[in-house]
Amino acid sequence: MFYVPKNAIYKRIPRRKFLELGGGVATALGAGSIAVGLSSVVTRNPVQAASSDDAKWKQYSGTKLVFMSENTPPSFAIRENLKPFYDLTGIEVEILTDDLPVVQQKVGIDLRSGKADFHLNYVQDKPIGAPFADYFANLNDFINDDTLPQDPDGMGADAWFENFLDACGTMYTRDRLIAFPYDSAVACTFYRQDLFEQHSPDFEKEYGYRMEFTNDTTWKNVYEFAEFFKKLRAAGQDVPYGYAQHQGSFAWTAQLDIQRLMFAHGQWTEFDVDDKLGSKEPGPTRWGDEASIFLMEKWKELADVAHPDNLANDTLQLNTVYQAGQIAMQVQYHEFAASIEDEKTSRAAGGKTAYAACPKGEASWIKNGGQAVNGTNCGIGGIGINNNASDDLKRAAYLFSVWSTSKETQYNVLKGVGGTPTRKAVMDMPGVKEARQRPTDMPNALTFDAVYDYGIKDPHFVLGPKIPEANEYYQIILTEVQKCISGQQDPAATCEAIRDQVDDMNDI
Repeated sequence: MFYVPKNAIYKRIPRRKFLELGGGVATALGAGSIAVGLSSVVTRNPVQAASSDDAKWKQYSGTKLVFMSENTPPSFAIRENLKPFYDLTGIEVEILTDDLPVVQQKVGIDLRSGKADFHLNYVQDKPIGAPFADYFANLNDFINDDTLPQDPDGMGADAWFENFLDACGTMYTRDRLIAFPYDSAVACTFYRQDLFEQHSPDFEKEYGYRMEFTNDTTWKNVYEFAEFFKKLRAAGQDVPYGYAQHQGSFAWTAQLDIQRLMFAHGQWTEFDVDDKLGSKEPGPTRWGDEASIFLMEKWKELADVAHPDNLANDTLQLNTVYQAGQIAMQVQYHEFAASIEDEKTSRAAGGKTAYAACPKGEASWIKNGGQAVNGTNCGIGGIGINNNASDDLKRAAYLFSVWSTSKETQYNVLKGVGGTPTRKAVMDMPGVKEARQRPTDMPNALTFDAVYDYGIKDPHFVLGPKIPEANEYYQIILTEVQKCISGQQDPAATCEAIRDQVDDMNDI
């Protein structure tokens, strides 16, 4: 139990009175003042711009905050090691974690009802940030406040990896910033280098080129790799399937899965909007055009030569399939490398797996005249502040936002549980550069060349669609693409069904 100073008074109040207070906490009235709420405490010791950093960090000593987060490595690691933050600030933080759909539901109810049970929120870019953007505090107000401590490396776009602040913090306008990058899951290719090398001579005899994976490996190559492994299995050889898709019940990752293929070919996007900002009124969708129908045909062809359980594979299940040695290749999120490299649980560990950028577009498959790129997408989980909270609770929450995204905290998470940094400065911390090569004690660092040095950079990175109805959009994609993969609906009908439903959703 954390020590709570005597002047931090916490009391229960009737729900009716609580709602009269806006569902959050009463405004603090001065140093050592009373604050009320469902699970919050706030005390305030006024500071000035000229106050010491120590005083600025401790100005809310005695306060209690609640952070609702997805069950990701940083949240687990930070929850088990909150003492440094408490020693620095005197602030107690309760971290609650759950699966992303549950977090989305709980956070959404809290935000939209005008409450502030959760002062700090996990802002997964599209599933939470896009629909609830207007309910988060504008972090620019705190960045420019000289009575608050600031990170010495800054909180602006240059402090983070390219595109990360845009991904989770910028929604619809650059006038507001709703989250700082807290953790990241960026897509890249995991492949069994041992199997590629073993079977390359036979593959080359049939297809005329080496079986290898580079930044120029295309989606057409991926199809041929998968086709080759399926032929070997049909001939009785003991080999895995070549590839598998994320087409299970988790709608968001199912959408991300096909989005990579679509964007790789001509940088195709669903709407004619700024991909980094998104839009509350995105207009007619491009689904149903020539490019989308052609690429849906290719997606179906790839599914036909891939692992037969595509429709059961969400992100976690697909990674388990790869660990079990049932597939030779997956496009997966780089935070999973730590589990792949665990020799106690993974048949793909021990130097068998290599990591590369996402597949590149095949020039002959591009129908819109655009560029072939290594279509790379992500889930950048931000940390945001509930704007329903009192001013002092928001300021106290900002202190945790700064600390939890500092390079020191991210470095400790990377070393401890295999986190995935969002701050560029982590790359200069002791041992990180060396950890990019085997042997390594930071296995996620094996992905850093493919992700941070290449995939997240323009023109390869795709962030959208950022639209208020993002989650409804994902469900439409999942439902219709599953019909296509299972043979219930042809590619043209699939794209047209997506178009009709998405346009109807957006009142087109």
